[in-house]
Amino acid sequence: MSAVEVYYFAGWDQMQGDNLLSKRPATLEAIRVRDGTPLPATMRIVDSSELDDNGFLKPDQLDHSQR
Repeated sequence: MSAVEVYYFAGWDQMQGDNLLSKRPATLEAIRVRDGTPLPATMRIVDSSELDDNGFLKPDQLDHSQR
């Protein structure tokens, strides 16, 4: 496995009609696909095995103190 950068990000929520912060960090590619804006100060490095198939950190890997 390899080390990857993940970020929390801001993005438009069509259902709520507002910008929201992500609940889980994701790779830059996953954020781009969702037209989000990464928050650089939230960057952390994780092992690629900790990501789901969509490029998001798996829920069981979250460390809420990092947010």
